[in-house]
Amino acid sequence: MLKILEMHGMKERLRDVEAYLEQALDFEHPAIREKALNTLHAGGKRVRPALAIMTASMYGKEKEIIPLAAALEMVHMASLIHDDVVDQADTRRGQATINAETGNRYAIHVGDYVLMKAIDMIRALPNSNRLLQIMAELSIEMSLGEVEQLRSTFDVNQTVEDYNYRIDRKTAILMASSCQAAAVACGASEQDIDIFYQIGYNLGMEFQIQDDILDMSRDSQKLGKPAGSDLAHGIMTLPTILVLQKEFAGKEELIHSIKSQFPGGQAEVNRAISIIIRQGGLQDAEAYGEGYLAQATACIEQLPDVKLKKQLMSGVKFLRERAF
Repeated sequence: MLKILEMHGMKERLRDVEAYLEQALDFEHPAIREKALNTLHAGGKRVRPALAIMTASMYGKEKEIIPLAAALEMVHMASLIHDDVVDQADTRRGQATINAETGNRYAIHVGDYVLMKAIDMIRALPNSNRLLQIMAELSIEMSLGEVEQLRSTFDVNQTVEDYNYRIDRKTAILMASSCQAAAVACGASEQDIDIFYQIGYNLGMEFQIQDDILDMSRDSQKLGKPAGSDLAHGIMTLPTILVLQKEFAGKEELIHSIKSQFPGGQAEVNRAISIIIRQGGLQDAEAYGEGYLAQATACIEQLPDVKLKKQLMSGVKFLRERAF
């Protein structure tokens, strides 16, 4: 996404977001400050603030949206800290997670602190009542997605509908809310607010599908986490679900490995991944994601024919071609 911003002269705005985050995460408590800033400095694609900035550019308010864009990234950061606890992850983006360094209880409280600080920042913004309502609804749905993911680990009977329910709430809704909140903050019409929500939602669904594909097709150095880590933790992503709907030699082996939670360790996970790839799981998932890209494109086409439309179309292209 950074490349897209650079192409359209928005790199400076993203630097503004980074600077604002540095300030916002400079917490009074030294230990929380250290962990929060370490999480920030580990990097990230900053997709959510980028979407907020591009939405605001429709209304010429790229600078004014910086505090909200930073707060949205902090909400995302808090969710990642909590995810690492749930997933028992030792690394993220190539560095030790907070829970690996200091334990789960510590990490949970750091995540809570970052989240509440983000909410406090939003409270001080114009249209704060509407923005806080968006954040409350977002938090409720994200929690439902997390609960459903925990409930469904290592369940080989999941459907595509089950998958959609989870990633709608774990990924897509935060990207949708980033666009929606930015439109609200800019005083957009209700029609435009809904269009931007749909753009973010469909891009979010496709973004998660691409993450599922990359989790099985890239090495751990590029991913910043062990390859196949979702499958190893029993998270049924789209390539696995689509392959399990087929009949093929080796299906029972794959089912057994998942149900038994990979007693052979990473070697067994790698074997399962090779079966999924051989049966076309990655190609099938990519084809499924094309539908969300088409819906995002259709929503973008409803916007006035201004520079923003071209920027958002470039964002769609980025999602299709990104390598990590």
